Amino acid sequence: MNQSLNQLPDFLVGHRSSQVIIIGNGPSAAAHELGQQIDAFDQIIRINNYVTAGMESKVGSQTDIWVNGANQGLKKRADLPKNTLVMIPPVVLEHKGEAIHNRIQRRLGTNQYFMVPLEIMQRMEGLSGIKRPTTGFFTIFYFYLLGWDVTLHGFDFFVGSTSHYFDNSLKHWLKDQGILRKAGKHNIEAEKTFVEELVSTGKIKKLRV
Repeated sequence: MNQSLNQLPDFLVGHRSSQVIIIGNGPSAAAHELGQQIDAFDQIIRINNYVTAGMESKVGSQTDIWVNGANQGLKKRADLPKNTLVMIPPVVLEHKGEAIHNRIQRRLGTNQYFMVPLEIMQRMEGLSGIKRPTTGFFTIFYFYLLGWDVTLHGFDFFVGSTSHYFDNSLKHWLKDQGILRKAGKHNIEAEKTFVEELVSTGKIKKLRV
């Protein structure tokens, strides 16, 4: 990716050789007791409304980088990670401009974050051919393009269930019945195909369970 170091936050500089794991929020993230294996990675990246409390044996306890889209459904965190990366879809950034920072700070409850620049977000859409991908897809593609050693876990692309691993039983049912709509703005099938191609060609990996 054509991105100079001055466009990277300090917490991303110098970690290209690190072994990193990106934890998705799909049900499979908590299907096995993999907490210790996850926490052994050099850098642990989690997305949006992730949960670790009470689930450490399954999903691990450490978070080095929190990636979020500052979306309407984002919950303010009492346990803010040290490093926060915000990825806003280009169509939103183009409309809001610099005013987007007011919304980000209000939804995150902090001004300590790094927002990926518009030109980089546009480039990821262009390279993937996918319009307005999910935060999870942007995260995977971003760290792959940076040349990091990326392993994935918990990315189900809403296959078999539209719920998240941390949803309670009622919310799980409501989502799977279609009463609570999920990911309607995104081309999930295209994202799944794209990421599976990266995995099948050995460009990124999946955590062995």
